[in-house]
Amino acid sequence: MGERTRTPLGLAVAVTVGVVAIALSGLIVGVDIAVLALAAFAAAGAVARIVTPVGRAFEVRRRAIDVGVLAFLAGVLLFLGLTTPLG
Repeated sequence: MGERTRTPLGLAVAVTVGVVAIALSGLIVGVDIAVLALAAFAAAGAVARIVTPVGRAFEVRRRAIDVGVLAFLAGVLLFLGLTTPLG
């Protein structure tokens, strides 16, 4: 088996801070904009999971499962952000 590397702590903290900042921006900018931003964040996560080399990714599941779940989440959030009167 190849050598496994852990996700850098800085990246994990940055992603967590990004999600919290987007969620809190819903209070200032509007919930519908925050939902669309979370959809974009999930889509970016799916793309990042596709382009990250196998040895550099945090591997718990297969890549296809991660990309599928993130893409589905992005699609659902996008649909809800565009069709539901949230704020």
